[in-house]
Amino acid sequence: MHQEDLKLDQLPLQKELIHSACAAFYPDENVIAAVLLGSLAAGTGDRVSDADIIVFTQNNGHNSVRSCFSDFESGKDIFYCLDGFHNENAYFKKYIFNDMTSAEIHCLDLSEPFNISKPFNVLFDKKGVVDSRLTDEKAPKHDDFPVYTNGDKGLIWELFDCIKWLSRDNHELAKSYLKKLSEKL
Repeated sequence: MHQEDLKLDQLPLQKELIHSACAAFYPDENVIAAVLLGSLAAGTGDRVSDADIIVFTQNNGHNSVRSCFSDFESGKDIFYCLDGFHNENAYFKKYIFNDMTSAEIHCLDLSEPFNISKPFNVLFDKKGVVDSRLTDEKAPKHDDFPVYTNGDKGLIWELFDCIKWLSRDNHELAKSYLKKLSEKL
């Protein structure tokens, strides 16, 4: 599947975020693939689902994609942006936009071990690298996510996740996460 095949007509804002990310990253010669993960890939997304995108790079391209991020950000009303390195091979940015949509874009060098679990949608794959990363392992669940991984600067993102879970009546997940978060503060 590629981005033009996404079944997101009922979620035009998220669909536009995904198309915008592809348009920003695809032209870069060191960007070789992008994959959509999570609820939008599963077809279970809703109005507050974020666009979870993994971008694979070569030649340490994760260090030189600032212009791609700038292109993605252009013209968007950004309420909040969190960025950082997962490690020396992986850079990310997480966005909350004024229209309450959100996106996570993680740029990983090919040397970074990362397996892709279902659900996923290949947005583009210039060199056929995605198939070698597919696994039958279950995708991580929100219940298992570590908390406070970005310190105080990440609190807005974590609280926004809780607000999204509460809006879906998933009170137990939100309360459990908030309890874990309070233990770290």
